[in-house]
Amino acid sequence: MKNSMQITLKNQALITIEATVKKTNDTFVKVQDLQDGTSPLFLEIEHQQVNTVLELSKVSPFVLLYFDEELQFTGAAYSLNGSDSSFGVGTLYKKILLLHYPIDFTLEEVACLTLIS
Repeated sequence: MKNSMQITLKNQALITIEATVKKTNDTFVKVQDLQDGTSPLFLEIEHQQVNTVLELSKVSPFVLLYFDEELQFTGAAYSLNGSDSSFGVGTLYKKILLLHYPIDFTLEEVACLTLIS
């Protein structure tokens, strides 16, 4: 299901995107199985474990934006692996937005995310 979201930058600029929202209880997530091409993907991790492993093989080029429970920006990672080799990241965060890379803003300017619908 696609939802409208707004990324708020520190200078109060708003970036509106349409993202597919997927919820999962898995601690090992094959992101390629959840993606719709290069469209933005918002993952909501619902298990109670500390870590989640995101298997990102063949998910490239993307940037992953991590948000806390209040949707405040906490950090980012890149999935730029151009080969067919295995690639993954582990994360503590439960709200993750994947955007096709390159993006039109700098990560240092991201403040928070708002779900519109």
